[in-house]
Amino acid sequence: MKEGRVVLYVGTDSARASSLQGESGDATSVECVETLTDAIDRLRDVVCVVSEVELADGTGVDLCRTVRRRFDDVAFVLVPESGNDDLARDAVSAGVDEYVPAGTITGVADLWERVLAAIETVSTEQRRYRKLVEQATDAIAIIDPDATIRYISPSVERILGYAPSELVGRRGTEIVHPEDCDDVLDTLASSLANPDDTVDAVYRAEHADGGWRWVESRGQSFVDDPAVGGTVISIRDVTDREERERELRMYETIVEAVDDMVFALDEDGRFTFANEAHESRTGSSAEELIGEDPSKIVPDDVEAQGREVLENLRSDPDRDSATFETELPDRDGETIPCEVHIATLTEDGEFRGTAGIVRDVSDRKEQEQLYSTLLTEANDGIAITQQGRLQFVNEQLAALVGGTRTEIEGTNVFDLIAPADHGVVRRNYEQRLGDETETGRYEIELETLDGERVPVEVSTTFVQYQGERGEMAIVRDIAARKERERELELYEEMLNAVPDGVYAIDEDGRFVALNDTACETIGLPADDLVGAHVSICMDERDIERGQDLIRDLLTSEQTKGIYDMDLEPVDGEPIPSENHVALLTDEDGEFRGSVGVLRDVTDRKERERRLTVLNRALRHDLRNSMHVIMANAELVARTVSDARTREKLDTIVDRAEGINSLSEKAREIEQTLANHEQTRKPIDLGELLATQVARFRDQYPDATFETDLPAHAWVEATPLIDTAVENLIENSVEHTEQPLIQVSVSADEDAVTVTVADDGPGIPEKERRIVGKGSETPLDHASGLGLWLVAWITRDSGGEVVFETPEEGGSVVRLVLDSARPPLDDEPDRAGVR
Repeated sequence: MKEGRVVLYVGTDSARASSLQGESGDATSVECVETLTDAIDRLRDVVCVVSEVELADGTGVDLCRTVRRRFDDVAFVLVPESGNDDLARDAVSAGVDEYVPAGTITGVADLWERVLAAIETVSTEQRRYRKLVEQATDAIAIIDPDATIRYISPSVERILGYAPSELVGRRGTEIVHPEDCDDVLDTLASSLANPDDTVDAVYRAEHADGGWRWVESRGQSFVDDPAVGGTVISIRDVTDREERERELRMYETIVEAVDDMVFALDEDGRFTFANEAHESRTGSSAEELIGEDPSKIVPDDVEAQGREVLENLRSDPDRDSATFETELPDRDGETIPCEVHIATLTEDGEFRGTAGIVRDVSDRKEQEQLYSTLLTEANDGIAITQQGRLQFVNEQLAALVGGTRTEIEGTNVFDLIAPADHGVVRRNYEQRLGDETETGRYEIELETLDGERVPVEVSTTFVQYQGERGEMAIVRDIAARKERERELELYEEMLNAVPDGVYAIDEDGRFVALNDTACETIGLPADDLVGAHVSICMDERDIERGQDLIRDLLTSEQTKGIYDMDLEPVDGEPIPSENHVALLTDEDGEFRGSVGVLRDVTDRKERERRLTVLNRALRHDLRNSMHVIMANAELVARTVSDARTREKLDTIVDRAEGINSLSEKAREIEQTLANHEQTRKPIDLGELLATQVARFRDQYPDATFETDLPAHAWVEATPLIDTAVENLIENSVEHTEQPLIQVSVSADEDAVTVTVADDGPGIPEKERRIVGKGSETPLDHASGLGLWLVAWITRDSGGEVVFETPEEGGSVVRLVLDSARPPLDDEPDRAGVR
């Protein structure tokens, strides 16, 4: 026992404590306390606790449990005055090292020997645990809450190449790959927040040689345990697991590429798998063989031979595979000697079928020829090199570098590799040679015979070719993939460069992506927003409007729409915004979410508000002024008898009334445009026009209406399109003395045209030109607002207004709109669209 350490006696038998001190000599101090509370306060440098069972404020068993929770290197000896089975069980369960009833010992010396035995047991256990930790395959570390490494076992040198002294005191994140650092810190935080849970993380850690290794860590927080005071983690190198996955993929490639026939049969003896070699050997493709009996491609005697071998296997518990030779016909009917190797497939001890390989055992030259044929017909480029020279290339590889097999075979492999990648190829080869690793994979650029560069992915493996060891490379052209990656990176840069916020949400309304502008506007980083519901920055009313728009888009030909909303940053006032929404669908056309572009329209809204105020004030003043002018003109007219003067006064009154009428028309247009919905949706013009013409016939009995209207004519337009058509017909009626109005609808595959013709004075050329152009100048303007309203609504609906002047007089106005499919309720065949 080390000098200066303390044995703590807990109980009221001070004489026993004094006797223990006498037995211990000078090497150890024996101290005595009477209560559980005092004992807990005194545990800091104690090597062993000797406790009575009954204490003033608890029991010795309770004290043992407390010691075990806080210390794992303190021995505990329980000394009851008399023992019993229940107490013994409780003591063992609590973690007592020595259970010593007073009646079982001859004196204090005997008790002291038991104390020494308990201390030695704990010391030995501690050394054993440390040895286990130091010799474990996984590295064991203790990490402080701030990620500082407080302890790490020697195994880390085998895994990452560092001596423990090189890492202790450093933050663990210093050797974690930057792209994985946040995930690792999140996992550590999760462990600290949930100390009862075990957490896992897989990430890249920097090796002492500068490379990266994939490691898997598993840990649990023991921050509250004074003996640990941190998170205990195990670290395991899983780089080989990645290599294993690549190896399995290589095996899969080989199974499909080998010249042997590989197959699997179920318990009823029917094909469940057949590789491509079956088609070349037997003439039956894998698709044709699945579900069939082998008798489809083998003679009866061979099938019987196979069944006999299988029965012998199933009856012999010590064997699970067998090999036999037979002769099989090829697709041309020629007999070929073959070697068949079959193995039984079992699951939970039950027979589930067989797997087998059929190998042609003709002479080696024929095998090599068949093997070369197979390589030649592969989709990817394939090459076999020996001592740096290309001994074999298939047609695909020759075409990839712009030559023929004759030109390429026999040349130095580095003649076809970009100089900058020579080192990559050499390092991969030398590393696999030194590690005795069979396969490798890397990306390089080939240099064609014309000097062009082609990015490729190369998978290599060592093979035997013509009796000597060589290296086979499967070369895949990845130019399209690289171009696609560059396009995606460009899109990402473009999205982050635009001044508007851009986001994408899934079907449940949760963010899946946002550009930098959107995150900055909302006031949260992308990590906090991705996965969050849009309600984090949109109120319920705007969410419902967005959902209504998406439902409209899903039931129409349109894939995008616009609505106004208020974006609500986490800190700040709502921002008036115009949300441009487009649907996201998968390759099957199924709805998977939507994309939104948020445009800040604060300035536009303010301009609109000012213009509205100015417009209303101007109309108010104009109307009042016109009333004054009209009243004074009428007063003057009563006092004047001169006909010419009265005629001029009448003109003043007429013009004033016209100005008042124009002001009222402007008010109506303002109200109409201010309250209308801009989203386009399917609208049935056939039904709408029939209703409007019937109303005009009642309203204008002196007018004649001729119509050519289909029962239905669906267009993609805003709901205000009915106002545009109404104004168009009303304009024709009001500007013709005995109007003959012709209303018709024609349609083709892409568009629907509404034509309104009359026999009136026609629309002045200046009006047609200005409205058709869509803008006015100070010296070139139109006087009528009705045509402007028609043009605005039609253009908002994605259509155009066409004016015509017939030679016989009158006017013709056509509204050309995009055709649309009926909504779900009007087209049963589309009921499957959601």
